[in-house]
Amino acid sequence: MHRHDQQMLSSLALLCVFLMVALFASNSVELSAGLRRRSEALPKSADEVAAEYARLAASSEQLIAASPVKSNAVTSLDELPTSADEKATHTEDSAVASKENQVSVEEQSIPEEPITAQQEPAAEQQTQAEAAQQETSVTEDSAVASKENQVSLEQQSSPEEPITAQQEPTAEQPPQAEAAQQETSVTTSQLQAVASAVEETEGELQMIGILSKLHQDMCSDDWANAPPLPYERCNATGIVNGIPLFGGLTNALKLILLGAIGSFEENRCFFVDESNSKLNPEDENGVKHGFLHKYMEPIGLSLDHPIVVKAQEEYRTKTLVWMESWQDMSARRAAGQYSNIPNLGVTEVEGHNLKRNLIRRLWRPLPKYRKSSCSAMEKTHGLKPGDYMAFSVRRGDKTEEDYSYTPLHLYIIEAEKHLHRFGSYAKNRVVPKIFVATDDCSVLSEFRKMRPTWKFTSECDIEENSKAAGKNGFALADVKDWGEDAEDAHFTKFFTEIYSMTMARVFIGVSYTNISWWVYFLRLFRHSFILLDKPEGEPDSYIYDNW
Repeated sequence: MHRHDQQMLSSLALLCVFLMVALFASNSVELSAGLRRRSEALPKSADEVAAEYARLAASSEQLIAASPVKSNAVTSLDELPTSADEKATHTEDSAVASKENQVSVEEQSIPEEPITAQQEPAAEQQTQAEAAQQETSVTEDSAVASKENQVSLEQQSSPEEPITAQQEPTAEQPPQAEAAQQETSVTTSQLQAVASAVEETEGELQMIGILSKLHQDMCSDDWANAPPLPYERCNATGIVNGIPLFGGLTNALKLILLGAIGSFEENRCFFVDESNSKLNPEDENGVKHGFLHKYMEPIGLSLDHPIVVKAQEEYRTKTLVWMESWQDMSARRAAGQYSNIPNLGVTEVEGHNLKRNLIRRLWRPLPKYRKSSCSAMEKTHGLKPGDYMAFSVRRGDKTEEDYSYTPLHLYIIEAEKHLHRFGSYAKNRVVPKIFVATDDCSVLSEFRKMRPTWKFTSECDIEENSKAAGKNGFALADVKDWGEDAEDAHFTKFFTEIYSMTMARVFIGVSYTNISWWVYFLRLFRHSFILLDKPEGEPDSYIYDNW
């Protein structure tokens, strides 16, 4: 072989060696980075979660105090988390259930990525055991990955290592191994017992505190922390929007809220047009008396307000079709959509936060219905904020909209997944009270047959509501046939249900009713809001992020 050829082969060999070293170094760096990312993704401890909640509460109050928009919340709206998959099956293995029930904390209102199901953390021993197990798992994965990246001739020629003396079984070891196994079993059993006795975590307790404060505000004489919107703060000589009262009550209120936000954004005055609403039928003399004023404080400018009268005389009014406020995500103020509304002092506010800020400033029930709702919660049903679950069951005319009723047994199955979150159940296996809000009172007997020992309570059980209209399924087309007393009883019942669903620790309902939409935005966080009709395998946020 020529010397020139030998030099070329030597150069190629050196190049190969260099490439192999570079490849190995690259793999090592990538492996190290992957392990670091995995380590950073490990769940937070209970203390870290509690500290994060405390930090969020403090910073949120400062933000709200400094904001030109008066908030209706005691914490930053939507900063408490939702679980992207909060529906893992609950078994009697309380260690697993406790881990599933950790409350993850959202640093921002709308997460960039789905939040994993982190619910109540277990007791300190449980947390340490899980952390040790996860650390061991990471270490083992690191060792395996390192071996895979090593090129060893010995590994190729002799893949199996000889069993050492420590690995070889002896006659004395089986009893010792058996004893060690029993000791481990006892330890695991003790951890499970401790986990099952865990009551509310710091996150759960803070959620109860927020619901209690909201209850206090909504039951106050002055509808605290939610001043009326400045309806006269608009361009009096420009176009004036007319927002129709369209559909049932919560559908109508939803579209009024969205129309009001759009009107403020455009600096337009607006009024609510009830002329064609089925909630405002004619009496026997063909006279319409209006609807909203009977149950809540004024929304928008009155029909006889000088700005409205002059705009009508000059043909400067525009009717907002409901699709204008709903089809476009930005007009809908869906999750992740940001708005600037100088008239309200709003700058770059996220859509869900915006609606939570404004919903109680627009919807202000008359004192009569605030008092009746709060009295019914406390005295009739014995409900304390955050101390019970709520079911929302909608039937009635929803089949006319091509919806199928959600089977009732799914409510029971879902409720059982959350029993361990209540101290009464964790300690004594006492199921928390369940408030059932429904337009079809026949569902109560079905629930009670399914779980005879559970305590269900409902407005359907109240004798005074026997004359309420729509007890056997609400149908908007029937409103014209209601009498005055039946209508008042219906909406008295309805307002109590809205209050009770809002203050529940866990809400279980369906997305095909606007009641769920309204309750979702009255609540101050996304957590513990479950929709049974979401697509299989999808989180609840798959639906309500588009609200």
